Amino acid sequence: MSSSTLSNALSTSAKRIALVTGSNKGIGLEIAKKIGAEKTDDENAFLCILGCRNKELGLQAAEQLKSEGMDVDFVRIDLEDVDSIESATKYIKEKYGCCDVLVNNAAVCFNDPTLYGKVPHTPFDEQADITVRTNFFGTLSLTKKMLPLLEKSDSPRIINIASSAGRLAILPSQQRREAFSSDTVTMENLEEFMMDFIEAAKEGNHSEKGWPNTGYGVSKVGIISMTKILARENPRFMVNSVDPGYCATDQNNNQGFIPVGRGAITPHLLATIKEPFFSGAHWYEEQEIEW
Repeated sequence: MSSSTLSNALSTSAKRIALVTGSNKGIGLEIAKKIGAEKTDDENAFLCILGCRNKELGLQAAEQLKSEGMDVDFVRIDLEDVDSIESATKYIKEKYGCCDVLVNNAAVCFNDPTLYGKVPHTPFDEQADITVRTNFFGTLSLTKKMLPLLEKSDSPRIINIASSAGRLAILPSQQRREAFSSDTVTMENLEEFMMDFIEAAKEGNHSEKGWPNTGYGVSKVGIISMTKILARENPRFMVNSVDPGYCATDQNNNQGFIPVGRGAITPHLLATIKEPFFSGAHWYEEQEIEW
């Protein structure tokens, strides 16, 4: 484990704009709460934008945070809907002109073939396609659209919410582990890897090609690799990924053993620290960890 730590981090002191996706509930809402509660003197240090797929639930969450004294806004963002991403980024550009912090939290997960009985059974090939296109390609699409707005910040941050399910060890193939973690892998390479998994899952030969039986895990491997590439390509940005731990959320039918408030601490610190500068790292409970 690295000696890097966030435990003694200091908060920022200027009004900033933060966008948190998947923030109407669970870890995303807790991250938004912690960021929104940051104060400078007697004022909020942040205006937090909730990016949510469900407009009604997103607006309800925004009203909840406003009632708690936070500066909050809402935009509809569905990672499967390119038009919603385009519309949301246009709205933020026109209303705020920039963005200081992007927290990519939104994701889907088929923890169970029927999401604990909430949806009909979805075959693995369809699960893999939906999960990777949403969690990886949707997140990448939003991030690319937000980069020009982040460029305008004096201290731009990207925090990607990952998972222990995305550890390199889940990849059965040593060749694939080396490819994903290479210091020279490009975003174009990474997109090709992810499409290869989707196609292999559809063909039913993903195991023979060195892929695991988890679309969610592969999507999070992609998120962590994406983080490291973005950090290399944008040296002025703080770009980090976080494993929040197995938190109790709707995604796992509240079977997680870590409170969401605990899982939100590291993303909150990475969004708000003034110094030192951390980038390209993977974190768990305020400690940099090996991928």
